[in-house]
Order: sequence, then C-alpha cells, then structure tokens
Amino acid sequence: MNNFNEYLADLKKLLSYKSVFDKPQENAPFGKPIKDCLNFFLSRAKEMGFETINYDNYAGEVVFGKGEEVGIIGHLDVVPIGIGWDTDPFTLTEKDGIYYGRGLADDKTPLLSCLYALKELKDSGVAVNKKFRLVVGCDEESGWRDIDYLAKKTTLPEYGFSPDGNFPLTYAEKGIVEVSFSFPKLKLFTDIKGGTVVNAVCDYATARPLDGGIDKEKMAKFNLSLENGLIVSKGKSAHGSTPHLGKNALLPLFEYFLSMGEDVQSVLDYLFYDKAKLCNLKTEQGLLTFSPDLINQDENTITITCDCRIPAPMTLEEIMPIFSSFGLAVKTKVRHQPMMVEKDGWFVQTLLNAYNSVMNENAVPLSMGGSTFARAFKKGCSFGPSWITFDNHLHDANENLPKEHLLKGYEIYKKAIFDLAK
Repeated sequence: MNNFNEYLADLKKLLSYKSVFDKPQENAPFGKPIKDCLNFFLSRAKEMGFETINYDNYAGEVVFGKGEEVGIIGHLDVVPIGIGWDTDPFTLTEKDGIYYGRGLADDKTPLLSCLYALKELKDSGVAVNKKFRLVVGCDEESGWRDIDYLAKKTTLPEYGFSPDGNFPLTYAEKGIVEVSFSFPKLKLFTDIKGGTVVNAVCDYATARPLDGGIDKEKMAKFNLSLENGLIVSKGKSAHGSTPHLGKNALLPLFEYFLSMGEDVQSVLDYLFYDKAKLCNLKTEQGLLTFSPDLINQDENTITITCDCRIPAPMTLEEIMPIFSSFGLAVKTKVRHQPMMVEKDGWFVQTLLNAYNSVMNENAVPLSMGGSTFARAFKKGCSFGPSWITFDNHLHDANENLPKEHLLKGYEIYKKAIFDLAK
C-alpha cells in the first residue's frame, strides 16, 4: 500500500470518533460524533482531489470517473461498546500484529481502504470507464434511515458492493425479521432489562427481585450475582446472525426465574431451547437463525425481541404458523427481504477473480445471514473485510483486525476497483 503511515493516521482519527447513534441535534440526525466522523472522511476525500457530496449529514458520497456507474457503500456508525474490552475501544491499538478498536472490521477500515484504492486508481493515470460512487453511510447499525434519506435525494447504481461482510464475497443474504414475543409480568421479579440492539446477542441482563425473589444458592447455580439490589446476568455478545458464537445473558436469568416457580417454561422452550426446531430449517442459503436479544418490561407485560434470519426462498409467511404455536403474543417487523445476485454474472465474477488473484485461491461465492449495505443496490454483494476462518469479534468486546488481513484486504479492493474500471 502506498502511504501506509498516512492511511494509519486516518484510521486512527476515524476510530477516535465515538460514532454510536446518539440523540439527534440540529444538522446531526444521528448525533454529533457520527456527523463529525462523516465530515472528517469527506474532508480527507476532498483533499485527495475527489468530488464529494454531503447529504445533510445523513450520508456522504465520493465520486470519481465517468461511464457506467458502480457503487461501493460502507458505514461509519458503530454498535455500542458493550463490556469486557482489554483496550480503549476508541483508540487504535496494535498488539502482536493485531489492531483493536470499535469499528475496525465493521466498517471503518474497509471503507477507508476503498477510498485509498480509488486514490491509487486516480493517481495511476489508467483509463477509467466507470463512474465510481463511494457512499458513506451513517445509520447501518440502527435502522438504515440514511438509506431511506438517500432514496429521496438520489438513485444508487444498479450494481455495487459493500466492504462489510466476508471474503471471498457474498452473493446472497438472508431475509431479516424482528420477532417480538410478549407475556404477563412475573410475580417475584420486575424491571427486567437486557440487550442493547436487536442484532447483537444479549451480554448483560438485570432484574429487580421482589419479596421472595432472592435465593443465593440458586443464583450461584446459574452464575448470577446481586449488585446494587439487582440480579445480574453476564454473557458474551456476538452478531445476531451468528448467535452460536455468543453466550446469551437472558438464558440463565430465565432458568433462575423457572427455578423460583415463575411460569416461563414456554419462553425457555421456544425462545431458548428451540423446541419447535426452527434452527433446523435450511435452504441453499443456509440455516435459519433465531436469537432472543432484547428484553424490556412495562407495567403489565414483558417483551422479548428476537433476531430471525430467514434463508431464501423461505418466507416469513411460512414461518408464522410456527411462531404462533409458541403460546405467546407475537408481532413481526420485516427489516430486509432476502437478496441474491447472479453467481456467474460479470459483477460477481470480477470481484471473485480479484480475490482469487491476490490470494492465489480458487474460491467460490458465499451466502450469509448478516444484513449489509449491499442491499442498498438492486444487485449488490458484500465483499470482505473478514475471513470466515477468523473471529474479528464483530459487535463484541475487543473488535479486531490483523494487520495482515488489513493489507491483504486492501490489495483485494485495489485489484477489484482497477478491474471494475476497465
């Protein structure tokens, strides 16, 4: 990579912005830290000689070239830091050849890599027969309101990739549905809270015990603690599309509730023990996944919201009878429909060939359960920066990216962008 020290300085600056969704302010729809991060990114692109567009701090765009449009889209917002970090999550830290920081793999590093690869293309003087539109999102983790706003202001290219998935590339993504189950409040416990976002495994949950709600021997059995009058359960977060990589803090809490005589057997059976065998359902895209990630309580009702990833061509309509059989009140919200691009088409093959050329492999395209900004394009692929054989701790403490992966990823993006420009 040319100018690696300059690149690293830009990455350090990007990571320093605590770009978690925050209270909207004037001219800052997702909070001031995200606005400041976006403006820094666009200012660096402008300094590199690119045309830039700021869509009222909902999103940004870097434009280069002329011809058929090709999109690239990533995001600068990040998930909350959670607990258990060994380093400052907003300070770029290198230990034993691995970089640590919130947003390293998801998604600031690969977005910056694509900007630097476009700069190499611009500076190379080679003929460019495509118009590249690098879209910089600001609300990928909290609702895609940036994409909704962009739809009112512009039309994105038909083809594009998002550096927000796995290598070699993903040609298909599962549909994503939020499923909320509600049931009556408990007798011995109240003020039940847990989770931060619906697409991350709950790593911390609490409940306030009422009279008769404390049994220290049983609490110890389920690894629960009593802190400041609250029963506390601690787990390990993971991306909602891969709940098996995490440890859900809600499970031992509800097992404790059951041991104390609460009527939560159905909740455990269907939401945690998968009695209905939901997670055995499978298509070409892979297995259905189901993760109960958020819990809240009002005066009379407890609600658990679950992240459900449905592989195409399976539909929510096919799954609803199973949800309805749980004996719990259920509501659904479709976040994204399934997406698939032609595996043998020119776009997928150009990206795949770039990966195979750099890595000296003969890899094939993948399907994934996560939802990426690739869906912003009619025909979109997610393309790196992670390798499925390595755990970057996405949406978890100690998010990381090995230096070797960063540099290899950059070469892959550079090769793909040069080849797409032809």
